[in-house]
Amino acid sequence: MNMKTYRIVKEAAKLKSPCKECTSIEEGERIGEILKATLEKSNDGVGLAANQIGIHKKVCLVNVKKPILLINPRIVSKFDKFYYKEGCLSFPGEYVITERFKNIMVAADNYKHPIQFTCDTPEDTLECACIQHEIDHLNGILMFDRTSPLAMPTAADLLIRGLKNGK
Repeated sequence: MNMKTYRIVKEAAKLKSPCKECTSIEEGERIGEILKATLEKSNDGVGLAANQIGIHKKVCLVNVKKPILLINPRIVSKFDKFYYKEGCLSFPGEYVITERFKNIMVAADNYKHPIQFTCDTPEDTLECACIQHEIDHLNGILMFDRTSPLAMPTAADLLIRGLKNGK
């Protein structure tokens, strides 16, 4: 198969628009193949949303324990907040502490029933946070938008940091 090469979008403004829904499972599966090939080339990512490669459709792929393709996904239930350090292929080298949920239920057009994700192990926690991160991308929400107020540096933190750095 001769597949066009897609590049990761690294401009926040291009990622802030919500994606359109796929009109068919087949369309989502075709996009899923592109996401899988692109994610495999990245070497360090565990998830990718279609808009991160310039396709503005609601499709994402998460590959922590096994590949999970979600077509037109939506979180239908969530509870038990936690804080998680996240990175993003669109913003290499940048990390933020986000507020996520330990238990989520996700409905997607390519699954008959909602799928449950929980944080029972460190691997499950990564998968659960990644699912939320990728669905956020599809809705035009970036990890920076989920930064917890508790993780934001206070004026005192900035002053102490400045003093330590001789400024």
